[in-house]
Amino acid sequence: MTDSISFKLNFQKFDRSSSFSFSPGLHVIYGESGCGKTQFIRTMAGFDSEGDSNFSFDEILIPDTIQIVFQNPENQILSHTLESELAFGSENQFTDTKILHKKLSELKSDLPMIIDWHRHPATLSGGEMEMLNLVTAFSTDPDAIFIDDGLSFLNENAKYHWVEWIRNKICNGQTVLWFTSDPNDLKYGETQWELSLSDLNVFNPESDITDYDYHHPAGKLSLIIKNIDFQYEGDNTRILNHCSCEISKARAIGLIGKNGCGKTTLCKLITGIFVPDQGEINLSIDGKIPQIAALDQFPERMLGPDTLDSLLTELIVNKKMNPRLLNKCINRLYSYQINLEMVKDQSALDIPWSNLRMALIIILAHCEYDVLILDEPTFGLGWNQKLILSQFFKEMLTQKHLILISHDKQFVSAHCDFIFDLDSMSVKDNQGILAHVK
Repeated sequence: MTDSISFKLNFQKFDRSSSFSFSPGLHVIYGESGCGKTQFIRTMAGFDSEGDSNFSFDEILIPDTIQIVFQNPENQILSHTLESELAFGSENQFTDTKILHKKLSELKSDLPMIIDWHRHPATLSGGEMEMLNLVTAFSTDPDAIFIDDGLSFLNENAKYHWVEWIRNKICNGQTVLWFTSDPNDLKYGETQWELSLSDLNVFNPESDITDYDYHHPAGKLSLIIKNIDFQYEGDNTRILNHCSCEISKARAIGLIGKNGCGKTTLCKLITGIFVPDQGEINLSIDGKIPQIAALDQFPERMLGPDTLDSLLTELIVNKKMNPRLLNKCINRLYSYQINLEMVKDQSALDIPWSNLRMALIIILAHCEYDVLILDEPTFGLGWNQKLILSQFFKEMLTQKHLILISHDKQFVSAHCDFIFDLDSMSVKDNQGILAHVK
């Protein structure tokens, strides 16, 4: 048995091979979306390869027991209640009832924000799902853990807490490889690496990170929320409690707050998917009710079993997209490095999240919708890809209005002229991003 991880990595197209070894501890590997992080983990874990890869492995040595924290937190959840999900791993390890109850109690103490353990996991926010998945992954005391962007839904405070939690868990000699699309996560690693299409290198801290250069024109969007209360049916936890705000003459509104504070729930209340227990919401543009499109934080939910091609057809049939704009939309997709011809017939589950998100944002922006509500659109995006999204916002927001839901405060502050903080129930006037239009 080995308690470390070692392998030889070959980049065939560049005739480059190197050997690597990771000792017990926390190692952070940064890479842009599409560089092969998920494929790296799958291959190391012994899964079959999915499609062509720009690298291959030889001489892999890994510990006997491993766990993976998946990029999509929904993919890791199997049970119908939070308690049964948390107990699953322990039930496979222990048969003694007393030991099992003690272990379950210890695991629950790691998630004090959860009050009702009979809740369905689907009622959790993306960040809360990630917390649950971290606890279940470590619950079996594996020798090695691979994290595939598994902390990307967490805000900075929560991420710091859970990194410290991981450090405490690995004090017994476990090896953790955390693959991330956020270069800011590198500061948490005992070692820091960058994976590209051509190499795996120790990260260079002097790498140039360009700041956002973004402005947009003033808008006419108003959002008035009056004393909203909401809790899920059959759930004792109130998600929103006397939530209120008043914003007018906005082009882009940002919704921020800690994980589980109700950002996604508020989005569904704004769109009418949910109805508040009490209170009212009014969204308008220049006094008129707008046409709204919302993109979920899990973008595959928008397509379900359908494809991008069938979505475009449905949008045209339902007169949400002018057919004369279809070629313009396809060209715009291509200009943002998305070849519709290659992905139009693929299942949403087979398209990388970053590509699927960007494709759906571009498609919705070419429709007759006045307001786009985007929930965590930067999830899984590397820095260069965030700059690409920023550039598209600059083009899109000359005509459209935006509500941006995110834990990424830097991105929200750079793109929203009003920011509603659900933690403090306060609105920040962020007019510095407005273009000075004469």
